[in-house]
Amino acid sequence: MFRSSLFSIAALVCATVTMAQRPTATLLNNSLLRLDLDGFKLFADAPPHGSDVVIGPDDIALYTVEPTAPVVGGRTFMPSIEGEVLERRSERLGEKTAIYVHPSATPYKDAPHSSYLVQWNGRRIWFSGLTEDPTALLAATEIDLAFVNPALCSAIEKAGRAIDARMVVVYHLPSGEGGGEMSVPCERCKVLMPWPGEVIQLFR
Repeated sequence: MFRSSLFSIAALVCATVTMAQRPTATLLNNSLLRLDLDGFKLFADAPPHGSDVVIGPDDIALYTVEPTAPVVGGRTFMPSIEGEVLERRSERLGEKTAIYVHPSATPYKDAPHSSYLVQWNGRRIWFSGLTEDPTALLAATEIDLAFVNPALCSAIEKAGRAIDARMVVVYHLPSGEGGGEMSVPCERCKVLMPWPGEVIQLFR
């Protein structure tokens, strides 16, 4: 009886630890995401001016557009970082965190803009930012999780193509439209439209 109780407690503790370590994505506002990956925080897009969101020096920040204020820290990526500097930064980040970042130049109006493919623990995660150009995303294959905006979904649908992803999360939604439904061009994929503040458990 006593051994049985100990076994039950141990199983419960293991299950709790496993649940606690499951990676999550949190939509902090309509455009800002935070992924928690094995103790590392990865932010996609920039906190809005005056936001109380703090990106720490050990966090990873993927800016899809160039930030208006200087950004301090060695784990920051933005459209202006390119060439050897980008390669070294990507390599150092991968060596230290096992998170590999691959930016793609994706136009958005007249501003430099980047989308990102992130590889972590055998998973491939895409962040579209604001771009409406589907070229880079359509060239990517076997994506586990794609964060895309509604205009990009429309452009892909108009082209008669589909996103090659197992799960698609639509962000950059107009305020108050989380939790809804929209046409997302992907085959046999799970689609989510989270509310700001909503936490999504990833890779079940």
